[in-house]
Amino acid sequence: MDSGAIVPEWGGRRAQEALRQVKAIGRRRRTPCVECDQPIDYSLVKPHPHACTVQHVKSRKRFPHLTWDPSNWAPCHASCNYSAGPDGDRLELGATSNDW
Repeated sequence: MDSGAIVPEWGGRRAQEALRQVKAIGRRRRTPCVECDQPIDYSLVKPHPHACTVQHVKSRKRFPHLTWDPSNWAPCHASCNYSAGPDGDRLELGATSNDW
């Protein structure tokens, strides 16, 4: 259901801060890529394909209200993130067709 709230686009300083947070937590916890489960070298920067990016666990297109919710962010290799595309929701264990 659309609440009518306007969600700021993903980008700019806010997105950079989100990436900084995701990288800091991921580095501390040694979190692997949410898509391929391989280690992330958190020192790499874009445009390197294995640089860390922010993956929205639930897509921004389907769940725009979660765009800026840190609990919806996960570290992901740039190449994995971009190959998932804008509808890159991952079907998680326990999800049913009613969840989509």
